[in-house]
Amino acid sequence: MDQIEEKFSRIFKYMGIPRAQFRLDASFLKDFEFNEFQFNCLVFYIKNYFDLNIDESDYGKLNTIGNTMNFIRSKKHFPVVV
Repeated sequence: MDQIEEKFSRIFKYMGIPRAQFRLDASFLKDFEFNEFQFNCLVFYIKNYFDLNIDESDYGKLNTIGNTMNFIRSKKHFPVVV
């Protein structure tokens, strides 16, 4: 598990999502049924854990676990996982 996955799994723990449900293709809306508040909490945690600025225009890129981790990797200049 790389540094991004490790931090992301901690965020999920805070949000009440079990590690067993951690799949790259899992959708925050469809699989976890996030509402607007939960999604905003996720963005807040990502901003703080990874010291990132995330614009509202970037929210569409944060639709699945895999896309979100790749978004973080691209912002932190880590190799993107395909």
